[in-house]
Amino acid sequence: MDKGVPAVNPRLDVVIPTRNGYGLLSSCITRLLEDAGGIDLRIIVVDDGSEDGTVERGGREFPSVEFVRNEGGRGFCRTVNLGAAGARDGLLAILNNDVEIMPGSLSLLVSAIEDAPPGVYSAMPRIVRNDGSDESLLRCRFERGLAVTGPGTGTPYPSGACSIFKVSTWRRLGGLDTRYAPMYWEDADLGLRAAALGLELVRVEEASVLHRHAATAGHGRGIMRLRERNRFILMDAHFRSRRFETAMWLPLHAAVSILRGRTEFLGGFADYLAWRRCRN
Repeated sequence: MDKGVPAVNPRLDVVIPTRNGYGLLSSCITRLLEDAGGIDLRIIVVDDGSEDGTVERGGREFPSVEFVRNEGGRGFCRTVNLGAAGARDGLLAILNNDVEIMPGSLSLLVSAIEDAPPGVYSAMPRIVRNDGSDESLLRCRFERGLAVTGPGTGTPYPSGACSIFKVSTWRRLGGLDTRYAPMYWEDADLGLRAAALGLELVRVEEASVLHRHAATAGHGRGIMRLRERNRFILMDAHFRSRRFETAMWLPLHAAVSILRGRTEFLGGFADYLAWRRCRN
């Protein structure tokens, strides 16, 4: 680059969906602002019906941050899509409000996606949960009649907790699929759709974030039932050719869930069948 031409700071819009939990959000924003050196950073917080004064409190504490109310359909998918709809050309990051980015990680992620080949659509840091596991190692695969996620083989996908995208590719993919509203499996679905187009995801080992997994949503039976419903929605979208295997395994999975007292599995399957009836 000619010495007389000033360097252009990379343009990054960060969308943070939130619902209550203002303490988590405040910590998340603070760490982002501290790590933004050399980046043209724009933070968009989309409030999904909080009852703790998020928009008012945030506007006072962080005047440089944009706070938007989601006045439409609730849920992570719709809230993220609302924030991303107004993204500038450049880069887009999705960040949960229960995530804290480690020093230097934002620049590493930006550099990784900027320097990546055209076929790379997203970059993701190490995402360390409370139990020490790394969420960025999760893959989606079909196993014993069901879609499952976990480390090992399968299709990597950009975690909804923290991922960065090229805005042009995000728009090409159409953002998050709202069939999964309010939440769960939408990030795995995005990864499967991207892989079907021959696009790739990169993992940036040197960058890391801490994720207080489910600090906002929790782990209640209703949440787990929703996750099971969306598992079947994802299978409908991506593993339909393997429906016979699902039918063969389903009685065993149902029996095991009953023996273990996991009523969420059967409840989620019932909710999926109801969802299909409503769509037909």
